[in-house]
Amino acid sequence: MRRAWIPPIVIAALLALMLLAVPPAGAQMPPTDYDADDDGLIEISTPAQLNAVRHDLNGNGDASHADYAAAFTNRDTNSATLMGCPSGTCTGYELSADLDLSTDYASWTPLGVYTATFDGNGYRISGLTVSTGASDAGLFSQLGNNGVIRQLALISPSVTITAAGSAAGALAGQLVAGSLVHRSYVQGGTITNSGSTSFIGGITGIQDGAIRASYSTATVRTDGSQNNTRAGGLTGEMQTSAVITASYAAGPVSVSGSGASAGGLVGRSNGGSTVITNSYCDTTVGPSACIGSQTGGSTQAATGYATSDLQQPTGYAGIYANWNIDTDGDSNADNPWDFGTSSHYPLLKADKDGDNTAACSEFSGQTCYVPPAPPQAPRRPRSEPSPPPYNPAHDHPEIYQNPRHEMATSCEVHTTGKGDDAVATSTLTFDLGDYTRPLTL
Repeated sequence: MRRAWIPPIVIAALLALMLLAVPPAGAQMPPTDYDADDDGLIEISTPAQLNAVRHDLNGNGDASHADYAAAFTNRDTNSATLMGCPSGTCTGYELSADLDLSTDYASWTPLGVYTATFDGNGYRISGLTVSTGASDAGLFSQLGNNGVIRQLALISPSVTITAAGSAAGALAGQLVAGSLVHRSYVQGGTITNSGSTSFIGGITGIQDGAIRASYSTATVRTDGSQNNTRAGGLTGEMQTSAVITASYAAGPVSVSGSGASAGGLVGRSNGGSTVITNSYCDTTVGPSACIGSQTGGSTQAATGYATSDLQQPTGYAGIYANWNIDTDGDSNADNPWDFGTSSHYPLLKADKDGDNTAACSEFSGQTCYVPPAPPQAPRRPRSEPSPPPYNPAHDHPEIYQNPRHEMATSCEVHTTGKGDDAVATSTLTFDLGDYTRPLTL
C-alpha cells in the first residue's frame, strides 16, 4: 500500500499548532471566569483587586488600566473585558474573602464615585486608613446614583479630612440621591474632621440616598475647634431625599466650634423630604439628642435610648417590632437582624455558605450570641463492683455433681483485682473417704 506524501511545510504547521495548544511544564492555566457564581458580580479576594475597582466605577468589568490588568490577570487577551463579563455585562463587584488593607495600602485613596453594586457578602474590610484634603473621603469618595453597598463590614476604620467643606464617612463621603446602603455596619474606628464647615458620620458625611438596616459604633469627632461642623453617629447631614430606616448608632459623637452641631444619629437634618423611621441612638455613649439640629421641612423624630434599653429586646418586639423590613426593594421582608440576649445590641446576619439560612456567625467581625450549653448533672464517682460470692454448684459443676466426690468440707476464696479484672482463687478441701485432698481452682 502506498503511503500518502505530506509536504514538510504542512508537518511544520501542525507541530507549531500542537506546541501552542500544550502549556509549558509547570504553567498554570488562568481561570476562565471572573464571575464564578454567574450573579453578574466580579469576585474580589485581594486588596489589589479592591484597589483596581477605581478603574471600573460602573462595575461592568471593562477597564484597560494597567493596574486593573495586573489585579485581574485572567483577561480576555483580545479586549479589555473580563472573562465572565462579555461585552462589559457585569453589574458590580463582590467580596469573596475578608480583606486587610493595612499592609499593602497603609494610606488608602478613596475609590471614587461608584455607581454599581458592591456586595460584601458578609465579609469584612479592616485596616482602612484615609487622611486627605479631598472633598469626599471614605472607602469610596461617593456612592453615586444607582450605587448600592450591601452586607459589608468595616472594622476599626480611620478616616480624617483636613479641608474645609469636606465630607467623610467610613463607607463614603457622600451618598447621593438614588444610592442605597443596607445590611452593613461600621465597628469602632474614628471619623475625624480637621477643617471647618465639614460633614462627618460613622457611615457617611452627607446623605441624600437611603440607609436601611445598618449600624455604626464608630467615634465621630472634630480635631480641635471647627466651626459649623455637622457630626452624627450614622450621618453628618441628611439632605433633601435622605431616608434612614431600622438602623442605629452607638458611638461617641463630639464637636467643638461655633455653629457646630452633633447628634447621636444625625448631625443635622436639612430638607423637607428627609425621613427617619424606627431608628435610634445610644444616649449612654453618645449625645443626648439623636438629631443635632434641623432646618427646613417637617421635624424628624429619632428616639434616643440608654444602652440597657437598646439591648433589652430579644426579637422583633418592643422598639424593634418593625425592624423585619424589605431592605433591597424586592417586596419581601429580609429578616436582617439577630437580637442575641438581653445584654446584646442587634447584630446583622449574612448567608455566606449559600444554604438560604442567614446567621449572625456568618457575618464577619461581630461577636455573636452563642447559647450556653445546657447544664449537665454531676457525674457520680465510679465504684468498682465486688466480685459475686463463690458458689461451688454454679461455678464448678464438674466437681459438685460428680457422684464419686463428697461435698467440700471447707472453702477458702482469695480475690485479686477489681471490676472486670477481678480474679477469684478458690481452695476447696474434699473428704474422699480414706483421706482429704485440697483442690485449688
